Amino acid sequence: MSAPAGAIDGNADCSGGIKPGQESVPAIALAPAADDRVREAERLLLELADFIYGHTSLKPMSKTLFVLSRCLLVAPQRRGKTVAAVVCAYQRQVAALGAAAPTDDFHLPDVLRECGEHLGHVLAVTDEVKALCSGSDSLGLAFNTLLRGKWESGEGLGTHLTPEEVVEPMVRMALGSIALPSDRAPTDGRPLLLGDPCGGTGRFAFSFAVQLRRRGHAPAQINAMLRLYDQSALSVDFARLNFAFDGLTPRFARVDDSLTCAALSEEVGRYLAVATNPPFGTGKYRWTPDLQDAIGPEVLAAIGMRQPGDVCDPALLFLFRCLDLLALEGVLAIILPDGIVHASWFKETLLCYERSRVCGLDVLGIVSLPTATFSLGGTVAKTSFLLVRKSKHVGNARLYVAQAGHIGFKKRGNRRVSDPAGNDLAAILNDYLCGQERKGRWLKGWRTAERLMPTLLLSNDSAPSGGTKPLSHLARLRRERGVGVHRANGDWHHVSVLDVDGTGVIDIAATSTNEPATPPQACCAGDVLVSCLNPRIWRAAVVPDLPGVWTCSGEFAVLTPHDGVDPWKLAVTLHQKAVIERATALASGTSSSRQRVNKEALLSLPVSEVHIDPVVIQHHKDERERLYRVRLREHHAFAKLHAGEETFVL
Repeated sequence: MSAPAGAIDGNADCSGGIKPGQESVPAIALAPAADDRVREAERLLLELADFIYGHTSLKPMSKTLFVLSRCLLVAPQRRGKTVAAVVCAYQRQVAALGAAAPTDDFHLPDVLRECGEHLGHVLAVTDEVKALCSGSDSLGLAFNTLLRGKWESGEGLGTHLTPEEVVEPMVRMALGSIALPSDRAPTDGRPLLLGDPCGGTGRFAFSFAVQLRRRGHAPAQINAMLRLYDQSALSVDFARLNFAFDGLTPRFARVDDSLTCAALSEEVGRYLAVATNPPFGTGKYRWTPDLQDAIGPEVLAAIGMRQPGDVCDPALLFLFRCLDLLALEGVLAIILPDGIVHASWFKETLLCYERSRVCGLDVLGIVSLPTATFSLGGTVAKTSFLLVRKSKHVGNARLYVAQAGHIGFKKRGNRRVSDPAGNDLAAILNDYLCGQERKGRWLKGWRTAERLMPTLLLSNDSAPSGGTKPLSHLARLRRERGVGVHRANGDWHHVSVLDVDGTGVIDIAATSTNEPATPPQACCAGDVLVSCLNPRIWRAAVVPDLPGVWTCSGEFAVLTPHDGVDPWKLAVTLHQKAVIERATALASGTSSSRQRVNKEALLSLPVSEVHIDPVVIQHHKDERERLYRVRLREHHAFAKLHAGEETFVL
């Protein structure tokens, strides 16, 4: 196994790389925690923000952050602790920054006056923070921590900011897939670029700057290379200031729409790397002539956007926009909702893009992120990030696939707390840059995959070479509506999804009292019920041979085994790890609780035979049905007691 061609990382030393599975310290780690001075600066800033917010009228939090950022900016030049002294120093700083100066959503003199008697304390603390960070490039790091903490903790600010725990690995994996910028001088004399067209407060851009500095790039080089665009003037201002604190003044711009703005279109083909987390939401972006001019009719037609009224998820549109921005051999690192990445049509859209642009795309990596990733912003939407390289010719680079179950933090209430399991992305970063397989797998090129689903790709790669057959060879789907039944007419058992546990045991007492709210499906003894709702919580059970009429929820696939197929053995077979993983990979939906598996697709699942002694499977069947009969007798006996009888008979 080998890493992508040209892989480079500023901290990597993978000579004689670690063999997959070998016990050793990872060659590459995420950035270490800040030193004591920076941690103290971060603490002071967070406490000061809470103080300002609680003791003054500076609300919302964005107004508090506005004051803090401006006071930090003028700390070295300010003479005195009056409103006039701050404003005078700020005007000098704005003039010095020129095009990189913030545009100000609030009027600074008015906001400073709102601090009232507390202004002296605010200025004293910002002076202390500035002194703690003196002589280093860490003030931007401290302010970045403040932005993260306050953006994530309330008031709907920056709803889906990308956590630093995800940003750094994405940027380093992107830079590790390309040649150094100094080795890629363009023929037209213009510098190649790095950046983010959906930049927000500049997390990806800031990480690019950190990595470039570690590689020895001078501030002037970084300024010339970095770009950021965003719709929010407030976010762009904070990004500009964050860089200004560390003596950097790259070109960041507020635009009405990064998908169509002319300034970004002028930079098509110039980006060495793009890292981004675009806005997403089904049907949130409408077709316009400007969009067609920017993306092109062929690509838009492939995703069903041909005329006014057609809508699309903006995340998919930003994928195409970012690919256009790349220079040849440039790499895109992008976060996308799993509803897009896992879709059966997604692979075809990439192929359509290749044909339209007469280029080649190599999907170098797919990393599935856990639901905790954006939980601090109030969503548990499932996402993944992709690494895609754009080339002159169609290639077939190997594909790295991994699933991150932990990213270093969890949400507790409205706050982040450390995850004791750590951050899986550290091992994933190490894998990718050193060509290892400690956390993920290196697979054949993306073109050989049916769908770009990590669970499906990994389960197919680990499946045995022989002995598998589609589920359709073992059973068929029963598609009968359940007949209305009155309990007074006899035994009626209705199985809901929650009545089946993880080992296929049915809560028989519950089924005997359930009243379905929606039309039920018919099922009968010997059918196998498989829940198609949220397959990560796997439920597969056999309908037992007990008296009465049986129905089940429409969320079940009702499988009737073919002649000669034992339903109890089939149910056990469906509990194999590989089967569950493949079924989970077929699910669609934005969050785990809403994901569903198409029942027809379920029949295509490859299953391998489980070797079970016939005596064992018969014993398993007998014990389950005995359990159900005993439980029913108990249920009826207790029901009579609850109804007023004075005897208890089983």
